[in-house]
Amino acid sequence: MRYAKLRLVFIPLFISCGLCVLSCCGYSTRSLMPEYLQKIHVRIFLNRTLKTGLDEVATEAVIEAFRSSSNLRIVDEGSADLVLEGSVAGYSKEPHTYTSDQTILEYRITIKYSARCVDRIRNEVFWEGDVSDWALYSADEEQSIREAAKKAAERLVTGILTSW
Repeated sequence: MRYAKLRLVFIPLFISCGLCVLSCCGYSTRSLMPEYLQKIHVRIFLNRTLKTGLDEVATEAVIEAFRSSSNLRIVDEGSADLVLEGSVAGYSKEPHTYTSDQTILEYRITIKYSARCVDRIRNEVFWEGDVSDWALYSADEEQSIREAAKKAAERLVTGILTSW
C-alpha cells in the first residue's frame, strides 16, 4: 500500500520533470535577425588577390548562400534594409597530399572574405569581419575554387545571421 501511494506521487512528478526538460529544447528555422531587417543588397565583391575572376565567383556564392540560408530577400541597393560590401581578401593554393616520391596529388585552395554589413535602417554597422574556408582538388581547380568560395560564403552568411 505504501509503495502504491509513492508510485502515484512519483510517476506524475517524473512525467512533469521530463516534459519541462523537453520543452526547453527546440529548433527553429526562423532567422535570428531582427524583424525589421527583411531585404539585403550584396554589392559586387572586390578582388584583392592576384587570381582573376574571384570577384564574380564570390559575389555569386554569397548571393546564393543568402537565398538558400536566410529569409532575407535580395533586392537593389535603394530598397535594401542591409547592404553587404566585401572583398576577396585572400587566395592560396598549396600542396596538400604527396606520393612517396614527393609528387603532389592534391592541392588545398583557401579563400578568405573580408566583409561589412550595414544596417541602413539604423545607419550602423550590423556585422563586420573575415571568414575563410577551403577545398581540395586534384584535377579541377576551378570547381575547387567555386567549392571553397561557396563554403566561405556560407560561413559569412551564418556569421551575419547569428551576429546579433
